Amino acid sequence: MTFGLWRTLPDRGDNAVMANEERWVSLQVGAAVLTWTVVTGFVLYLAHENLRLGVDVPLFVGLAALNLVTTLLACGDRWLSRRWRQLLHAVGGVAVLAAAWVAPVSFTPIYTIVWLAVACSLYPTRVLWWQLAGLTVAWLLVMQLGWGYDADTAVISVVLYGTFHLFALLTSRSAEEASRARDEARFLNRELLASQHLLSEASRQAERTRIARDLHDMLGHHLTALSINLQIAERLAEGAAASKIAESRALARLLLSDVRDAVSTLRQDSAVDCEQAIRLLVDQVPQLDIHLDIQSGLQIEQFEVAEALLRCVQEALTNTLRHAAARQSWIRLWQSEQGIHLEIRDDGVGGRHLAEGHGLQGMRERLARLQGTLRLETSGQGLCLHAQLPGRAAGS
Repeated sequence: MTFGLWRTLPDRGDNAVMANEERWVSLQVGAAVLTWTVVTGFVLYLAHENLRLGVDVPLFVGLAALNLVTTLLACGDRWLSRRWRQLLHAVGGVAVLAAAWVAPVSFTPIYTIVWLAVACSLYPTRVLWWQLAGLTVAWLLVMQLGWGYDADTAVISVVLYGTFHLFALLTSRSAEEASRARDEARFLNRELLASQHLLSEASRQAERTRIARDLHDMLGHHLTALSINLQIAERLAEGAAASKIAESRALARLLLSDVRDAVSTLRQDSAVDCEQAIRLLVDQVPQLDIHLDIQSGLQIEQFEVAEALLRCVQEALTNTLRHAAARQSWIRLWQSEQGIHLEIRDDGVGGRHLAEGHGLQGMRERLARLQGTLRLETSGQGLCLHAQLPGRAAGS
């Protein structure tokens, strides 16, 4: 977003791209502060040079400063919820209109151009149009009742500055939509990377299992037959020949033991690395700080279980980003005697009016096919999701 001062910028692994976006955010916020400083400076200069304006300087400075502080805080989506940011933004709008009332200077509507641009990251388009209409009416009243303009002059001024407000709304809204589209594309890219990793793990698991099976079924059986034949030959032979056959039989038994150890190792190491897939999915999710806690050394033996866990995390994060207005999410994955557990909770508002959609229904169906369960808890402010699947982790 154009004025997202503390926004958590997503990353596709390209540090240069992230640094460039951070630089633009800083420049945009700096431009907003510079605009406020220039407008305030000129108002104070005119108030000093033309006492007939009747500007109440202390009151104007206090109201203008309140507008600046609340507007900047309204950009702080990392620490403040959307509801608090909207409240601060509204206070800033009232403050700037009050400042304009006590400072009858024709270019003070520039303040609300910046204010409306910031609003594009806080409200849907429909609300923004109502805000534009409300600002138009408010400035008409300020100019006529507060500044003493006649009707024609007030209308001309409002129409003139209204076009600037319209331009700011359209450009800022366009930038906000483009930013959200980039965020969604990056999140989808993370989903793709996680899925690719999981498929790669499944392919590796299948190949190791095939190799282990072939070693056991072919080489193992042949070595067993060879050992039996050598045992028979040892009984039939005499002297030096019997001694050599016994040595060969011992070597065959040793080789068979080595093959069985290799087969066991291949099967034990065929677990799916679910942890890395989840880390790829949650890395630098836009506008959300994720705290990931995965039991050390936890690996999943079945690909279907690993895929179900990954899809649960994916769907939960998608719902959090779209509906919960959360700032933080906690993901915990561990194994116990009862099975494998996945817990996902956030600090958003989605738990207050929970309505299960197709995503949660699909999650329940996916878990049910694996004899798993899904439990939702809405106590407190956020939503807590707990999924449990039967079975044990690899090596347990």
